[in-house]
Amino acid sequence: MTRFFSTSSLMAVAGSAIGFYLLCELNDWLFRALAYAQGVSWVFLPSGLRLGLVLMFGGAGAMGVVIGSLFVGLDRDQTLEVTIAAALLSGLAPWLARWVCLSTLGLRADLSNLKARQLLQMALVFAVISAVLHQVLYVSTGLSESLLKGTAVMALGDLLGTLLVLYGLKVSLSLLKNRRTL
Repeated sequence: MTRFFSTSSLMAVAGSAIGFYLLCELNDWLFRALAYAQGVSWVFLPSGLRLGLVLMFGGAGAMGVVIGSLFVGLDRDQTLEVTIAAALLSGLAPWLARWVCLSTLGLRADLSNLKARQLLQMALVFAVISAVLHQVLYVSTGLSESLLKGTAVMALGDLLGTLLVLYGLKVSLSLLKNRRTL
């Protein structure tokens, strides 16, 4: 059994935090004009990274997402309590989606039997879980006015971002695999 605080786990946490923070900054720059509200965009690429990090690194990926989200939240005009809660939800949502999908889709823990259709299902489950959790927080703290509308926009943005990132990774990995066999 590996220890959580091994060098590789700490590197996964740090890399996940840095990667998530940087992709959030890039996403804000690229899609600022498509923002529905603070923290809610019609295209949110970091959502795909969140799910990907948790799929690859498990708890270390989720912890990195939480830390990266804290730094993202500190750049925004919101209370420390909302920043901490949103960061925790950012790490919890992909972990919860992974658990739900492993339990219901017949996936192996190492995801060796993951097919494109199941990846789509996982992205949809994740987008809904993440949007609902975040919008409940935002509505309860007055950062969003409509639970239904905010959830719909956030779920769509998370789904689009997740599909773009995860299918991009899947295609890249396939190309690398094919290149090695040549």
